[in-house]
Amino acid sequence: MTDAAFITDPLPIERSYLDHNGHVNMAYHLVLVDQALDLAFAAFGVDAAYVQDLGLSTFAGEMHVRYLNEINFGDVMRGRVVFIEADAKRVRWAVELRRESDEAVTTTVEGVTLSVSLATRRVAPFAHAVRPAIAAMIESHRSEAAKLDWLGRRVGMQR
Repeated sequence: MTDAAFITDPLPIERSYLDHNGHVNMAYHLVLVDQALDLAFAAFGVDAAYVQDLGLSTFAGEMHVRYLNEINFGDVMRGRVVFIEADAKRVRWAVELRRESDEAVTTTVEGVTLSVSLATRRVAPFAHAVRPAIAAMIESHRSEAAKLDWLGRRVGMQR
């Protein structure tokens, strides 16, 4: 069975990511997620050249993070990115960080990325040139998105 999601190459874990507990600090889980997202967005043309040439970039709009397992120095981690839906100015996505040795999901993040004009610092449409690629990515990820039973969760304490 093939995985239609975008899978990154191994993401680097630096010793400086470790906290006083000896594992990767929660903030660096998000650094790894951000790196995975950057790679996935670059796959359809939203990269440094896009920013430079068009004056458009992406900003985080919203995120929901779950920390499920520790990440330790030396773990080989990959990001699994699934694009869920989009409109002209926003993309909703999900990222799972997975440890290569045991396929354990260590972190899940669901979020919305905004397209932003750097000239106005306001939300603006994605460039026309990348919209078909975003739509194609979402279509190719549809079956994988349907399997993510953790999407749309609210923050709360179960009683």
